Amino acid sequence: MLIPVYIVGFILGGLILFAIARRVPNRRAKIGLRAIGVLAGPLFFLVVTLFSGWRREKTYEMKWLVGRPAAAYLGLDNSESHLANSALVISPVTKKEEEVVVLKRNIGENQECFDSFASSALAHYLASLPTDRVQVRYMVTYDFYATRGYRVETIAEFGNVPAEQREILMGGLGGGTRKFQGSNEPCFAW
Repeated sequence: MLIPVYIVGFILGGLILFAIARRVPNRRAKIGLRAIGVLAGPLFFLVVTLFSGWRREKTYEMKWLVGRPAAAYLGLDNSESHLANSALVISPVTKKEEEVVVLKRNIGENQECFDSFASSALAHYLASLPTDRVQVRYMVTYDFYATRGYRVETIAEFGNVPAEQREILMGGLGGGTRKFQGSNEPCFAW
């Protein structure tokens, strides 16, 4: 973490400002330099504390893909590659193509946000649903109104028990955006 570096930097900066203030003949300038030397560090940490680490729960309706369509969406469906045997290497574990899951949603005319998973339990759960759309609940962390990170909490009713939460966490392949033109919308707007 960079906090010790910031603290040392503010201490050194304060000492330098105090040394400069000793050589300045103007009384107001001297007081101003000393005030900056003393208050800059605490003010910085106050602003960072107030505007970072905010968590918000967001829920979106997303379309799901399982198996070959999901692998095609991720660009993993090359018939000349190792997928011809219907197995692919994902993370440290070998998974079958039918266990690949993609959740996607449009966030404008020219952009989609997606999350992908390699989970047979999630794939079977989604395949058993009557529709190809589910409600996905996220926990999103923001710093200064910009997304720092996110976590999938539940996918419809999947994820309400610890075993399913572990399946979501361990099966996550990642997420991102697909831009079809010059769109730059964030996936998790404030």
